[in-house]
Amino acid sequence: MNRILLAFILLAFISLSCNQNNINEKNKQENLIKIKELSNKINNDFIPIRNEVSKLAELIQYLYQNQANINCNDENLYELSKDGVYYKNKNDGKSAVFVSGYIPINKEIKRIVCFTEPLDTFFIRSLKENNAFAQLYYNDKNSYNRIYPFFDVLTQYEKKMNIPSFNFYYLADYKHNPEKKAVWVNEPYVDPAGRGWMVSTIAPVYYNNEMVGVSGIDVTINQITDKYFKTENQDIIIADASGIIVSANEQIINLLNLPTLINHKYFETIKQDTYKKEDYNLLQNKNKNIRIAFENIIKNKSEFEKLSIDDTNYFLYVSVIKELNWFVVKISN
Repeated sequence: MNRILLAFILLAFISLSCNQNNINEKNKQENLIKIKELSNKINNDFIPIRNEVSKLAELIQYLYQNQANINCNDENLYELSKDGVYYKNKNDGKSAVFVSGYIPINKEIKRIVCFTEPLDTFFIRSLKENNAFAQLYYNDKNSYNRIYPFFDVLTQYEKKMNIPSFNFYYLADYKHNPEKKAVWVNEPYVDPAGRGWMVSTIAPVYYNNEMVGVSGIDVTINQITDKYFKTENQDIIIADASGIIVSANEQIINLLNLPTLINHKYFETIKQDTYKKEDYNLLQNKNKNIRIAFENIIKNKSEFEKLSIDDTNYFLYVSVIKELNWFVVKISN
């Protein structure tokens, strides 16, 4: 009788363990599905942005091809500063213009500024129709920048700035982009125009078999955080392909042993002069367990990881935003 009872207890224990494993596996799959849905939502929102910058590049190419038929609406809008910067001298409700003087201003450069004026119509319409956009612009090989919305370029930009030396220009060139297509600058950078940390989609503009410039559309990290990371997503972070956190809240930052946030928000912290992005690189984390978990996620494309921090076990559910090669990670215990 005792043997029968013992066997019954043992069978019940095994059955309970199996049920618990089934529940755990079910919970795992449910979380993986949810994180996949979120990454797909973000991804699908970013695809039209890349498509829009391709349309912008096509328009610019058309303007180059038809430049003989395009004249300035009002050449008095532009003037040369004492520092050698050619710029638009007032806000006419359209784009700002900045030619840094890195290459001395000449008639040819002034001509390019004139025949690209029709871009303003595209800029205004596109920004009105797409609230995800922070700004639209065209940068050319002469360090000429036409950008919308308007701002005081003389205050914000550095004179003699070599625009083609920035990643939002050279990543579109033939060396980095031989397919000559629209691409993402998917490692966040500080915007020279003062809009904070952002990512850009850019597309090269070719004329007579030469890359003459780059069209661009920016999306700020603020916009990403505000749209996708409200109360219901407090346990989720986004990291880029190099392991740097793109978006996270204070609780997750503290859990991962990262520097204390300023103003309690990651996207406010990154605006500070003391911000060092390497401090928020998960692949360089001081905690070995965190490093290993995120190495498996980023380098080995793992969708699920277990992580132990201070004797507490956590589960990491992962999905990739393909457009940006970013990783969305849900952390739960």
